[in-house]
Amino acid sequence: MRSPAIATPPPDDSPEDDARTSRAVWVIAICSGIASLSMSFWMPFVPLYMKELGATSDANALWWMGVAAVAQGIGRFVAGPVWGVLSDRYGRRTMFLRALFSASATMAVAALATEPWHIAAALGLQGLFSGFNPAAVALISVTVPDRRLNSSLSTATGTQYLGSMLGPLVGGLLALSFGYRGAIIGGAILPALAGVYAMIAVPRDAVGRAPARTATEALAGAVPAAPELTSIRSLLTMQLSLALVIWFVSLAFSQSLRVAAPIALEQVVGVAAAAAAVTGAFTAAGLGGVIGVVLARRIARPGALKRSLIGTSIAAGMVHFALPWAGGSWAFILAFGVIAMLQAAMVPATNTLIAASAPRDRRGTAFGMASGMQAIAFAVGPLAAAAFADSFDLGFVILGGIFVALGVMIWIAVREPEL
Repeated sequence: MRSPAIATPPPDDSPEDDARTSRAVWVIAICSGIASLSMSFWMPFVPLYMKELGATSDANALWWMGVAAVAQGIGRFVAGPVWGVLSDRYGRRTMFLRALFSASATMAVAALATEPWHIAAALGLQGLFSGFNPAAVALISVTVPDRRLNSSLSTATGTQYLGSMLGPLVGGLLALSFGYRGAIIGGAILPALAGVYAMIAVPRDAVGRAPARTATEALAGAVPAAPELTSIRSLLTMQLSLALVIWFVSLAFSQSLRVAAPIALEQVVGVAAAAAAVTGAFTAAGLGGVIGVVLARRIARPGALKRSLIGTSIAAGMVHFALPWAGGSWAFILAFGVIAMLQAAMVPATNTLIAASAPRDRRGTAFGMASGMQAIAFAVGPLAAAAFADSFDLGFVILGGIFVALGVMIWIAVREPEL
């Protein structure tokens, strides 16, 4: 079905336009949440699936999981900026649909796997061709007026967190009923269904059109040049660069804590109670993430975006400083959940800053660059956790210092965007 185009920049803020763009935001958010849910169906038990496919030991299964994660990261790093540029030329809605249908296709490859390396190939293809979260954010950023950027991006982030939180539970039930392969097949169906829904319900975003040919050019068979887009070098202003640094630091070092937490908790409570403590910690982190997104809608309002980022960064740093003195599992779990809440509040605020730092017609490229930074962050984070494995207490203090320094940098260098 062919949907009407949304003008870029957006139309006047009439009640009809507000209602139409609000519906579009909710559809995009629901579709990206469904895709996050489907990915979470099977990612937690990939090492077990690797063993079912022929991995010779636990270590071998984890090695193949590492290979798969590297392949996915490289694919995302290489392809993210390219998809971003293409979205500015051919439409962010088109790229969002491409990402959803590609997620289904690459999960289908994983469902048909017969060897562990097939999973690495599937995740590598997913890194190259999917990436629905940055595509959703880019599409929302050109669908709504700038004054509604943070609230709209918070909606999308909230559905993604909710999907990621519920996915392992639903996937576990599917795996118990239909096996690992059946759970993956169930996950593969959902993004395609979301893509069909988005195709019907989300209006097309307008992109630059090539100039019409003159009569002389038409007779000569000349093809008009594509509209000129701002070069990436001129797009990468100081403000956008700072926004990308905030994005990288918040993602990389939140990953560090998530990777370190299970072993750190085992040292606190002992081997016998570690599984229950880790489950409690990551449940608290999921709930904290949802609360953080709701918090972002309230504190990161137009005119207060910079202040909210300073506050959440420094507060996250202070809670990291408290982790070495968490005397028991409950104190650690509480601190872990609070940090997850603060970092989740930073996500829509940082996305808003990225969008506000780029022209509307280049926001796809800007979020493509953010996708590449995310790929690097997801590689750096675990390496940082490994670097302070001999002293987690020192590592937590270093992480706290990084977040406090980030808050100071935002205070000194970031301009409050005009929304």
